[in-house]
Amino acid sequence: MEILIGAVVIIILLALLGVDIWYILLGVIALVALAALFVTVMFAVSMVWLLRAERCNGEFLKFSAEKRFEYAVYLIDGMEYGNIFPAEMVLREKLYKPESPVKLRLYRKKSVFDRNAVLTTAIGLPVSLLITAAFGGGLLFLLGII
Repeated sequence: MEILIGAVVIIILLALLGVDIWYILLGVIALVALAALFVTVMFAVSMVWLLRAERCNGEFLKFSAEKRFEYAVYLIDGMEYGNIFPAEMVLREKLYKPESPVKLRLYRKKSVFDRNAVLTTAIGLPVSLLITAAFGGGLLFLLGII
């Protein structure tokens, strides 16, 4: 929310300083395209990790908040591994059932992909590619490059 308020204040200040609204619009589109590119790279790296991960079985153990977000911890062969993505907030009781077997993908004995992480990666990569292409292509079109 603070970022949105800051962006609105910056846009208002730029308008008051006499910057043409066209350049402000191009700047906003460029920032969205850059953010979408960052997300696309993140999902591409996650996809490579997912494809290199080995299949295994484990069970949900607990939630941990050691990092900047709360994530699920799974028990695999007596070792604890954290999920690569944050824990879901909606339907938490149905998605994470203690002591029930789940199919996981273990990446380099560091972290795991549960079913939610696999779906997030599989859906997030093509969607972020489309958004990046749309905003990046739109920006290039508006600049007259293509």
